[in-house]
Amino acid sequence: MGDVVRRTVLARGQVISFQEAGPAGGAVLLLMHGLASDSDTWDRAIGPLADRGLRVIALDLLGHGQSDKPAGGYLLGDFADSLAAFLEAVGIERATLCGHSLGGAIAVHFGYHYPDLVERLVLVSAGGLGREVHPMLRAAALPGAPAMLELAMRPRLARMYRQPALHRALRLTPENLANLRRAGRALGDPPGRAAFFAALRGVIAPAGQRGSFIEMRYLAEHVPTMLVWSERDDVIPVAHAHAARDHLPGSRLVVFPGGGHEPHRRHAVEFAEAVADFVASTP
Repeated sequence: MGDVVRRTVLARGQVISFQEAGPAGGAVLLLMHGLASDSDTWDRAIGPLADRGLRVIALDLLGHGQSDKPAGGYLLGDFADSLAAFLEAVGIERATLCGHSLGGAIAVHFGYHYPDLVERLVLVSAGGLGREVHPMLRAAALPGAPAMLELAMRPRLARMYRQPALHRALRLTPENLANLRRAGRALGDPPGRAAFFAALRGVIAPAGQRGSFIEMRYLAEHVPTMLVWSERDDVIPVAHAHAARDHLPGSRLVVFPGGGHEPHRRHAVEFAEAVADFVASTP
């Protein structure tokens, strides 16, 4: 496996951090994470994807990870414009976009507004394809949620969350702990929390997601699309994947057994095989 290198680039005045691996001449696969996350969500998949000849770039979206966290600009259109600036800054003319959760919604929006820059779409447990979403995310869209989260992130409570005894009592798995650590990094300071709520409210309301298939109708005619899900996703139901597959008869659907909202981590090798085959078989 090639080394994974962390880099930064200045894109229209904003510092964007990203991880990169794979051959410089390989087909470009751009990975985008979800809410309260960062590029480390792809840690298990980057190596296997690079081993299959892809040039893999995993972004920290604006407002997340090690990228800049400006005071505003977290609607889907803002993320799409930031992504276009990033591709220009690193000299990439076209790429396959692979988005998880919020990243999937960004990929769809970007593909609609910047079609000349997109070769394919891979939507992993993606947002924006239906109304249903986990009740906790709907609750986070309520007006009082930022104040409640600020209380929950106070230093004394944060220290308690790190106690192994609590982890054992709650029967948290290593996977759960990895997710919590990423969420802790994302929400650990006021700019990160502000970015989280601004991005969340752009795609989720208390009644559910703000998604539709309208943009997908256009993309279906121009952009090869693959949907990847877990059969028991408790954040965004797999029914969204099947409905999107029916709506996009030319698309490809991969459903992995078991639960979880991150099939790219739980089934990293199989995920890499499916994505590499999709890239190779869709000119």
